[in-house]
Amino acid sequence: MKPCVFYNARLFLTTIMMERFDVIVIGGGVLGTFHAYHALEQGKKVLLLEKDLRPQQSTVRNFGQVVPSGMPVGKWLDYGRYSTQLYKSIQSETNIGIRNNGSCYIASRADEMAVLEEMYQKFKDVDYSSELLTKDAVLAKYPTLRSDYAVGALFFEQEVSAESEVLIHNIHKYIQSKYKHLTTRFNCAAVQVNVVNNSCEVVVADGTVYSAEHCFVCNGRDFKVLFPQVFADSGIVVSKLNMMSTKPIKEVSLPGNILTGLTIRRYESFQTCDAHKALDPNDVDAKLRELGVHILFKQRVDGSIIIGDSHEYADAAEQDELSDFYNEMYINELMLTEAKKIMDLPNWEIEKVWPGFYAQHNEKDIFIKTIDDRIHIVTGIGGKGMTTSAGFAKKNIESVL
Repeated sequence: MKPCVFYNARLFLTTIMMERFDVIVIGGGVLGTFHAYHALEQGKKVLLLEKDLRPQQSTVRNFGQVVPSGMPVGKWLDYGRYSTQLYKSIQSETNIGIRNNGSCYIASRADEMAVLEEMYQKFKDVDYSSELLTKDAVLAKYPTLRSDYAVGALFFEQEVSAESEVLIHNIHKYIQSKYKHLTTRFNCAAVQVNVVNNSCEVVVADGTVYSAEHCFVCNGRDFKVLFPQVFADSGIVVSKLNMMSTKPIKEVSLPGNILTGLTIRRYESFQTCDAHKALDPNDVDAKLRELGVHILFKQRVDGSIIIGDSHEYADAAEQDELSDFYNEMYINELMLTEAKKIMDLPNWEIEKVWPGFYAQHNEKDIFIKTIDDRIHIVTGIGGKGMTTSAGFAKKNIESVL
C-alpha cells in the first residue's frame, strides 16, 4: 500500500504523476468496494481510494446483519437477495466472516405476530422463503429468550450474518488477489475531483493526479472535502447509533440475526403490511420512540453479543452536533433495560460501547448525483448498506458503464 501524506496545497499545481484508469472509486467501504468489484467484473482498469488506513465508518461499526427481509418487496429486496448470494459465493472461495445462520424476527404481542403472518405471505408470493414459528418453537431455538416476551416468530433460513470488522478487509484482500487490473491506495484522501477534457481528474493528498473515464464518489458521511455545497443542499441527514457488546459469553448460543418486536415496527418491509397500520405506537415507551430504539442481538464468533441500537439525527452540514466521541449512558441504559425484557443472559457485563453513523435521505432510498456525465456521487444508502450495497452497485455500474 502506497502511503499518502498531506503537503501544502500549492504542490497541487505540480503533477507528481498521472496514471490513467477506466474507473476510479473514492471510498473503500462496502458501497465503494462493490462498485469497484462490479467494474472489475466488466474488465475495467480500476483504482480504489480509501482515505483511512482501513475503512473506519459504518461498514465496520454495524451489527453485521444481512437481512433482505427488512426490505420491502421490489428492487431493494432484489438487491439484498443478490448481495446475500454474492457474500456466500465469495465465502465459498475465501473466509470473509460470513455465517449462514438465518434471521429471526420475534413478536412480543399478537398484533406484531399478525404483521409477521402477513409478511410471510408477501414474501411467499415473490418466492422468498420464510417459516412461521410458534412460541414453543422459538423458545426451543433460543433457550435464553424470555417466555413472557415471545409469542411467535418469522425465520429466514437463507439469510446471513457477517463479522463486520473482518468482512470488508478480507473482501479487499480477495479482490486484490483476483483482479490484476485493480490498484488500491489506502490512507490516501482524495481532495479534488474535476472533469477536464472530458475525463475525470482526481487529486489525492500527496499531489498525485489520476484520470479516468468515470469516477464514483462513495464517501459515506464525509461531506467536508469533496463537493461540500452539493451535500449541504442535498437533504441528506446523518444518523448516530448507540451500540454495545457484552464480554464473550461462551455458554450461550444465539445463532444468526435476532430482531424483535420494535424492529417489526421499524423496518420498511413490515410497514407495507395492512396489519402494521393497526399497531398502536403508544404501546411503545415514548423515550424509545423518540430515540428510535429497536433491539437487535447478534453473537460474534468470540461469543460476545452485540446489542443495539438507537437513532439520533442531524442534517449533513450539522453532523458535528452528533458527538463522535461519546455515547450517552442513559440511552445505553434504556436499551439494556429493554433487552433484559427479551433475553435472560447469564450476565450483562458490557465490554465495549461505540457510536455508529450512517448517511441517509429522508425522501430518497439513496442519494445519487452525476456531474458532467463523469462524476457519480453515490451515498446516503442508510442502514441497508451491508444488506443491499453489492446488488445496488451492480445495477449502478451496469447503468453507467
